[in-house]
Amino acid sequence: MVSAAGYGLAVGNSRGSRVVLVCAALAVAAGSGVIAARLADQSLDAGRLSGSTPTGTPTSLAPSAPPGVPETPTPSETTATEEPIVTQNRLVLQSRLYKVGRIPASRCKEPSARPTSLAKVRLYYTQYLECLNKAWAPVMREAGFPFRAPKLVVYAGRSANSYCDLTSTAVYCDGTIYMSADYDLKNYATYDPLWSRTTMAFLIAHEYGHHVQAMAGILQASHSREMVLSNTTMQLLESRRRELQASCLSGVYLGADKQFFPARGSWLLKWKWTVRNRGDEWNPKRTHGNKNNHSRWSRAGFEAADPAACNTFIAKPATVS
Repeated sequence: MVSAAGYGLAVGNSRGSRVVLVCAALAVAAGSGVIAARLADQSLDAGRLSGSTPTGTPTSLAPSAPPGVPETPTPSETTATEEPIVTQNRLVLQSRLYKVGRIPASRCKEPSARPTSLAKVRLYYTQYLECLNKAWAPVMREAGFPFRAPKLVVYAGRSANSYCDLTSTAVYCDGTIYMSADYDLKNYATYDPLWSRTTMAFLIAHEYGHHVQAMAGILQASHSREMVLSNTTMQLLESRRRELQASCLSGVYLGADKQFFPARGSWLLKWKWTVRNRGDEWNPKRTHGNKNNHSRWSRAGFEAADPAACNTFIAKPATVS
């Protein structure tokens, strides 16, 4: 009864270098889902994220620097790792991405393909990805980051040929977005068709949010910060900052393009329902944020259409709980 959707990243100079693989999963099916995070040589059980189908019962930004890193170490505490930590903090807290302003509309309409076959699911995501690239490419270049379009793999079953962990149905890994059509086919055939479309639109834009983080160096820096935090509570807080930012960036794209998509009327109401009914509060490993905060950040991105609205790394802990 569990269908899932998620994301991940691998970072390395070449296949022969040590590759850091980060995978996370965002899941919704009949009220439950699964999340996983993985690093090469290390595994992190990133907990579970819960959501609801439209016919089910929903499961259950003020500045503040995240804790965990000494602000003023004494000379005796100085180590060779301090300079990288300072760099990582700057990348997540003061990224140039937050200074680009409102992103341009891609002027794309929602893809007309409906998830009734693998080919149509692939067509929907392929067209949506082209629109995401069109909107984000000039933004990343303006911020001074090299733009690279992610690859897309849409597959059925567990047939995708990849070293990435594809136990979830949507994964961002090593510059590629993997989407399992099984999740969308089931949702469209079983539940509200409009909800299945708003979920598809949210998920691929969320995965693309991780790609934006990767291009800006935020994703890698945040994972490095997480590794040096002093306890599990702080590590999970860092994970939630990262994941809620990806959902906020998902909203940024849709908000920028809302006039052309168009994101209004019943479609917009269903999208708001979708982002409001995702939360991980029911699971002890809190990696993605509760449903109220997930809605808060997704809608903040939509309303501003500006990455500056998505700096979850300076938000008070209560807003990323």
